Amino acid sequence: MSTTEEWVQQFEALCSRVPTLITSGTADENVRIRALRLAEKAVHQLHTPMTFAEAQTWGPLELFGAGVACEMGIFDVLSEHSGSLSTADIAGRLNADPALVARILRLLDAHYMVDQVSLGQYAANAITRDYVQPYRKGNVMTQIALMPAYFALPAWLRANDGKVLPDANHCAWQVGANTTETFWESMSKDPSLSKYFNDYMAVPRTAQEEDFVSFYPFETAFTNSNADDIIFVDIGGGLGHQSMRVRSAFPCSRGRIILQDLPQVTSKITAASLPDVEIMDHDMAHPQPVKNARVYYLRGVLHNHADHVSAQFLSRFAAAMGPESRLLIHEALATDLNPTKNITRFDLSMFASCGGAQRSEAEQKALLEKVGLEVLGTRSTPRDWSIMEARLKRE
Repeated sequence: MSTTEEWVQQFEALCSRVPTLITSGTADENVRIRALRLAEKAVHQLHTPMTFAEAQTWGPLELFGAGVACEMGIFDVLSEHSGSLSTADIAGRLNADPALVARILRLLDAHYMVDQVSLGQYAANAITRDYVQPYRKGNVMTQIALMPAYFALPAWLRANDGKVLPDANHCAWQVGANTTETFWESMSKDPSLSKYFNDYMAVPRTAQEEDFVSFYPFETAFTNSNADDIIFVDIGGGLGHQSMRVRSAFPCSRGRIILQDLPQVTSKITAASLPDVEIMDHDMAHPQPVKNARVYYLRGVLHNHADHVSAQFLSRFAAAMGPESRLLIHEALATDLNPTKNITRFDLSMFASCGGAQRSEAEQKALLEKVGLEVLGTRSTPRDWSIMEARLKRE
């Protein structure tokens, strides 16, 4: 047996052990992510330039295939069945063209989104069942809706000699979608896209990302608070998922919680969905009306905006803060050394669709210092997300 063949067999044996050694539910997320990055590097090293280019340039079709499967209901049919189903069975349950179903199933199988257990027989796996969830379908369809911006990005930069000062009104989205509207304005006029996006925003995070109440020492920040104190202002807080986590941990006797967002967002919130949380219409382009709160909090907000726009927002927050106020910026931060694929993709997506950016820790720190804030520290999770804490700069 050749040395190469022995190596392949050893590699195959190691790969076969992965499901038992490393799972998505492993207690140590750092270990799983480290192993994943090693595996990605190994795959890259096995590519030739030709196979790498083929995988990259044809890659978008994987997303479109998933979108077709979501819309047709293929993931739903397989997930509802405990065993395997034939292509004809799936087509029959969907009342769909068997030839089309077969084509989509081949793509899904090739990309590990379903399992082909025998010729023409398919079964659900963990990915299949995940893609049934509204948040994942929302994830897929939101990315498909953003494709015009991605397609237009190279030409837009070329037309501007690579020198642009982007914002939501001046980015690749306007070129690709042939519109003068921002992506947010276009989305607000499209009920299906709005639903997809809101569903996507409810995607579950890892334990540390999700349970940010225990991740950051709110008990210290809320020391000696009473029912009249404003302890938490959730700026651009969407439907209030984070506000409710804080409210669940700190009752009304500990202080008031205020969620702020644009009217088109807050109009979708009911009192029943956010008990004991005050809802306030607010546009960050205007001065912050809530003064001297204990904590001002932004999750996934600044990445939607270019530096010069973010600096304007931050200046308004700083003007409202008191000496003991804290500003928490909860964002996915890029590392300058060995950044993850996902964070670099997020960065380009923000740039193309709304002129925003996924910043590094140093870039975000510089942005805060530019408006008279000082950074007290950063708490990081394994999957790029971090909470940066700042206060008014002291002499």
